[in-house]
Amino acid sequence: MLHLDYQWDLHPWGIKFDEELNIDKLGWRAGDLFEVVNVNGQAMLRKVDPVLAFVKGHKVNCNE
Repeated sequence: MLHLDYQWDLHPWGIKFDEELNIDKLGWRAGDLFEVVNVNGQAMLRKVDPVLAFVKGHKVNCNE
């Protein structure tokens, strides 16, 4: 799905999404974890399976 006319603020600490982007439609929730991966030379964020995050002991701070 290609999204046009959205403004995203990119920073070393993270990404702030456009206010009009409805992440609920994507199935994203507070506390979801994403990892930066390189697929054929292109960087992307991939959602980490919640079970895998739990097994690896990832802790999430949703208050940032």
